[in-house]
Order: sequence, then structure tokens, then C-alpha cells
Amino acid sequence: MAKVKLRIGYVGTSIASYFASEYHQRERAITGLNALADTLGFELVSVADEVMSVEAAEQAAERLKAEQIDFLLLQTAGCSIGEQILPLARVAPRMGLWATPEPNPAGDIKLHSFVSMSHFASILVQTLEDEHIPFKWFYGHVETPEFQRPFGITVRALTAVKAMRQARIGWFGGLAPGFINMQFDAARLKETLGVEIAPHPLGDLIERAKSYDPEPVAHAAGEIYSAARSVRVSDLAAFDRVTRLYLAMRDMTQELGYDALAISCWSEFQESYRVAPCMAYGWMGSEDGVAVACEGDVYGAISMHLLNLLTSSRGSSTLLDMAVIDTLNPAALMWHCGVSPRHFANKDGIQWVDHVTLGRKSPNVYGVAGDQVFAAHTATVSYISRSGDNLLIVGAEIVERDNPGYDGTRGWFTDFTLNREPITLQDLVHTLTIGGHPHHYAVGLGDVTRDLIEFAAWTGISPIRKRRYTEYLECAGGST
Repeated sequence: MAKVKLRIGYVGTSIASYFASEYHQRERAITGLNALADTLGFELVSVADEVMSVEAAEQAAERLKAEQIDFLLLQTAGCSIGEQILPLARVAPRMGLWATPEPNPAGDIKLHSFVSMSHFASILVQTLEDEHIPFKWFYGHVETPEFQRPFGITVRALTAVKAMRQARIGWFGGLAPGFINMQFDAARLKETLGVEIAPHPLGDLIERAKSYDPEPVAHAAGEIYSAARSVRVSDLAAFDRVTRLYLAMRDMTQELGYDALAISCWSEFQESYRVAPCMAYGWMGSEDGVAVACEGDVYGAISMHLLNLLTSSRGSSTLLDMAVIDTLNPAALMWHCGVSPRHFANKDGIQWVDHVTLGRKSPNVYGVAGDQVFAAHTATVSYISRSGDNLLIVGAEIVERDNPGYDGTRGWFTDFTLNREPITLQDLVHTLTIGGHPHHYAVGLGDVTRDLIEFAAWTGISPIRKRRYTEYLECAGGST
């Protein structure tokens, strides 16, 4: 899919009795923002003119409206009058107010930038209260970390907002049997996030997989086979079938313009194609960077795609269960039965194996799945639920332990935060359990919790809030 770029407008207001022009406030801002546009990946639409009157602000507003910008960065380059913000406040769906320091620590005041920024903020909150204009404030010169750190968060968060509004999720086979808690309202997801869900029967994927000539399948299978430190698959013919499935997923994603997939991985796959499709899901994530949620979990696919938009790693995030909690040495084993991309693995790498649960109590053995232990790393755990109304925002550290956990793709997680506040394992588990959180978790490498919090703020999604664990019941499950 084509990379989405945020379009940011810039304008600097002032009045003539102050010194915005003499201190080259607008030129300095535009030069710096152009440099940031290259590094952060946004498009800048700037108004370089002196905007020193209401009329000039109205003219700038008309020019910026025509450019269809996503975010307006309004700098109080110098002291400004309240009426200047009125036309500019309606230029874009979201805006930033930006003040800069005074050039001298004493003497006569030259810019009065901070006071005017505060003045404008008050107008947005009070005078224009009924218009509900969302904004964020910034302080500092454009080249300073004081400005660049919060501005970078905004660029990443709003780029994700924009990309989500164009996202398409291919949904194959519906939900896995019994996963009724992951049902969703497609219209509500479209309204809240802009995401479009495109349903398909699982047979579309299987028939496409069967259609490939042997030569490209053998070539792809050789690459996948050689990437593992070992292959322990009972039925090597399954390797051919799962490779075909990967090619079908890859090609249909490209042809139909999907950004992520949600695929029901059992039991129809076993009945119709005699495979466990996990290897194909993980390979799609590691080699193509496309999120594939198992068990038909559309929320999981959206959550993984969101993490992919915010993280800079080459491969995709993954989808896991919280399978085990260790309350003595607080940590949680995050596990799934073989779907995680191989870049999560520690130095031992990934193995291709028979699925660890499907068919194990019958004569049938289904392949192919991954087996790996995650390397130590900072991670973000997230999940969108309730048709786009709720967002889980958890930070954690993946640690390697002597006990690697159960066969599959897995890692031990500890040092949790919720909405960037430290939280104990018991409080986290209580928060998730009593709140009825679905049992899946999207996990990405790196810390993007700041970006997720801002994403939630811009979209109006509610982050899941902490509930304190007690040994006695304070409220029944589902109560607030």
C-alpha cells in the first residue's frame, strides 16, 4: 500500500508593534519545518507572508483551506490579536498552537509569543466552545528537542489517524468457532476509525493457493525452509500447501489493496486444506510487513496495523494470548501457537514444526507453525475493542528466562505500564479481567505508548483505565 503522508499547514501571526519580522520568526520556523518534513515524512504547506491583521489571517485561511491540510500549526510569531485565530481555527480538522521563547531575558518584551498562544487557546476552549476544535500546544524554537519531541509524537499519531481512515482489512472465513466476544460493528468501526472491513469466504484463499504452478511455490518454500534453524514437520507436503497459502495471501493483499488481514485459522483450514496456516501468517509479517490476525480477529488485525503504522521495525507486530501469569516473580507469558514473525526470535531463531495443539489427540498432524522464544526487548501491547471505542495501551519489557515457556511463539513480559503509569501485574490482570477485555493482544517491538495515547486523544477513543486489585469483590465484572 502507498505510504500515507500527513499534510501540515503553517502560519505565523503577529501585529506590527512587536518584532516577529525583525527576529525572522516565520523564516526560522519554515526552514526548520521543511527539514523536519524530510525526517518525519510529512508534507508542509507554509504561509511565508507576514500575517499582521484579521484580513491577512482571513486570506491565509482561504489559501490553506484550498490545500486540504490535515493539521494546522499556528505559531504566534509575535503578539497577536484574538480575532486573527477565528478564520484560522476552521482551516483544518485539528490544530496546534505554537509559542517560542523571548530573544532576550530582560528589557522591553519583543515577541509576547507565549501570552498570545495562551490567548488563542482560551478562545478555542471558551469562545469557540460549541465547535469542539481539538488542539495541542507546543513551545520552543523549531530546532530544539523541546519542540521536536512533542511535535514528532503528533506527526506520527496523526499520520496513523489518517492512514487508519484509509485502511482496508481483508477478513477471510469469519471468526473462529466460539470467539463471540470478538464480534464487531463494522459500521461503527468505519465511523470511529475509518477502517473498512471486506469479508470473504475462506475458500477464496484456499482456491487461490491451489492455483499456483509448482515452480514459484518451490522457490518460496526453499526460502522459508532455509530461514529456520531446523524443520521438524511430520508431513513435508504441508510445507508446499502452507507456502501456497502464503503466496495467495500476499497476492490477494496487493491486488485488493488490503493493509492487514484477519483469517480464521481453524477448523475449516484443517477440514478443507489439511494445514495449520501459522507459518504463512508469520512469514507474511516478517517478510512483507503485513499484519495477519489469526482466528479471524478483526480487532486484532486493526490493532496490529496500528502498531505497524507507529513502529519503525521492518516487520509486522504480532498477536498473542496472555497464557500464564507468574505472581511470585511477576511476569506474564505472552504466547500463541506459532504465528509470530521471525524477527521476534532470540539468537536461537525460529523452527518450523507441527502445530502444537491442533490434531494432537487424533491421528491427524497439521503443519506448519513457528516455534521461537522472543529476544529481550522493549515492547508495546495494545488492542482496539468495543467497535473502536476502547484502546489498551500497555508498555512492557520482554525478558529471557531459564524457563522459556510453552512450545509456540512466546516470550516473558514484565515491568508493565498502563497509559505510561507503572502498574503491577495483579492490577493489570484485574483491569483486563474485570473489564471484559478480549483475550488477544497486539504486540509490537519498541515503545510507542506516547503515540498511542495521542492517537486516542485525536480520535476520541477511550484508553482503558486502571482498576486496583483487591482480594475482595468491589464491583462485579462489567460494572464501572
